[in-house]
Amino acid sequence: MAHISAPILLRTDHGNVPVDQEDGFRLAARCLASSVAVVSVTDGGKVLAKTVSSFTTVSLLPQLVSVWVGSRSPIAHAAAMADTFTVSILEAGQEDISVALSRPGSGARGTEAMGIATTAVPSGAVAITGCLSWFDCRIHDLVEGGDHTMLIGQVTATGRREGNPLLYHDGRYRTLGTSTPERRI
Repeated sequence: MAHISAPILLRTDHGNVPVDQEDGFRLAARCLASSVAVVSVTDGGKVLAKTVSSFTTVSLLPQLVSVWVGSRSPIAHAAAMADTFTVSILEAGQEDISVALSRPGSGARGTEAMGIATTAVPSGAVAITGCLSWFDCRIHDLVEGGDHTMLIGQVTATGRREGNPLLYHDGRYRTLGTSTPERRI
């Protein structure tokens, strides 16, 4: 069973934000360009998956990544029980997968029922077939934050291929323009 961290700060306002501030928050957040990823977990032989835009690498030693999912999502509970999850970074041609897995209730339907192909990764979990890269993870920690749960995963295996990432910015899917000379940082 995964470790669950206590909140760092205790809130007394219970997250109640006036609507105009909520709209402002959403508009400001839309300015952040992000990769489009899918978090998946196997639950009793069924693959639960959901589109997320909140994936990030956390640490190199140990190799940690994080992804946020709705606390009420069956994925949060299933990941904690399975102790594993996979994050697939979608390729530019996979917008249809992202759309399908972002619909309400899609996280519980199962990828097979939705016609979305998956490929097994070393832990026995699965990645989205044809994705640009994937991270096979064991639960390192779970952190509650507002109406979401952060899954922090220790990476046990990865895979990648060349391609163009699917991006999300200002409420629309986008891809990179023409490539520039490679510069590593």
